[in-house]
Amino acid sequence: MRKPQANRLIAATVATCCVLLYMGAKCLQEYVHLSLLDRLCQLFVVLAILLVLFIMADFLLSNRAYKGIRYFFNYWHTRNLLEKQMLDAGFGIQRSYYIELPKISFSFKNDYSSGVLRIRNTLKFDRKLDDIVMSSGLGKFIVDNHYVTDDGNFYIYELLNGTTSFKLIFNSFDDFLEYSKKVPPYKLFLDKRSEIRLQHTLLVGMTGSGKTYSLYSLLLQMLNKNVSYHLYLADPKGSSLAVIGASIAPKSTAVSMQEITAQLTVFVDMMHQRKADLKEHLKGKVDADYSDFNLEPHIFIFDEYASFAAVLASCEKKERDRVKALLYEIILQGRQLGFFLFLVMQKSDATLIETALRDNIPLKIVLGNSEQQTYITAFGAGVDIPKRHFLVCEGVFTEPVVAPEPRLVQFPYCNFDILQACSRARVM
Repeated sequence: MRKPQANRLIAATVATCCVLLYMGAKCLQEYVHLSLLDRLCQLFVVLAILLVLFIMADFLLSNRAYKGIRYFFNYWHTRNLLEKQMLDAGFGIQRSYYIELPKISFSFKNDYSSGVLRIRNTLKFDRKLDDIVMSSGLGKFIVDNHYVTDDGNFYIYELLNGTTSFKLIFNSFDDFLEYSKKVPPYKLFLDKRSEIRLQHTLLVGMTGSGKTYSLYSLLLQMLNKNVSYHLYLADPKGSSLAVIGASIAPKSTAVSMQEITAQLTVFVDMMHQRKADLKEHLKGKVDADYSDFNLEPHIFIFDEYASFAAVLASCEKKERDRVKALLYEIILQGRQLGFFLFLVMQKSDATLIETALRDNIPLKIVLGNSEQQTYITAFGAGVDIPKRHFLVCEGVFTEPVVAPEPRLVQFPYCNFDILQACSRARVM
């Protein structure tokens, strides 16, 4: 029996004894008429009432009933479910007459779309609290992120309601524009709750996962910022991105190996020019970057990067080394200068993209229901991937500031003609 239940049982037992004593005293009053006996009867009744009130108050307060009936029910149900699961997992410590669990507390948002779970850390359970998949004991909630407080005394689990959707739905391009204008010029939105700073990006997903469609939502945002985004589009397969590129950036859209390599060279040359220009700005502010001076970002988007890598592997070593050097230079120096690489591919294992290149990309997104190896190559071993059946344009992502651990993402549904919207954006 858990400690709170044991305490309430003791109080209930004492209250029951008081009632029995009261009944016994009442029976005696038929034979013995004493004022002292009357007072004892009254005392037993008062004690019983006080104990019952104590039990009710303790139960209601510990489950946050003062925040409303719905909050109370969600708190009690989730806490009760978690405590039972923790007991089954061996987190209980046997004391004299009860089993003690680590201290647990919840807080939920008003709409119950998310919440926070706090669990008291202990010497015995420190490692288990870090490794356990807590989502399985939280009902409709799942763990979005977890960490230890600075003093090491509590584990904090950020919760997400698994039934809540963060997908944005735009029924017209005007709706998309209106929402996009609310996002800062050097940031992109992924869904209702996630905005990320513009940076190197890896977008991974099997055929049908919606990665190209998700890329379009990012592309449309870039085309409609107050700051001009200079786009370079590489589509080795000559598919839909090449069609869009012909509409929005015909001079910087490449399909063949030679065209893509030439565009990469131009991109890096532009980056060198920015580096020289930024050097003067940095004299007054050493830790600044391109955005601090309202400079325009340049983005090189690679659709089906694996196809390019396969062709590159058949080239002479001198050409391979030259192209790899260009890519590494963008990845390692581009962040401060405002030059970014977007790689889109079905898998990101070492046979398709070099590990050092992949590991230096801060924003990684995996869409669809991918294989475990795909998650490992993208995010590394030992990370918890939320267990969920992902629909099209849904998945998980990591980003050093917004999502240090894999976090759910649901890209928008754009119920309008993408090509027409891109053409309109270019004119605007």
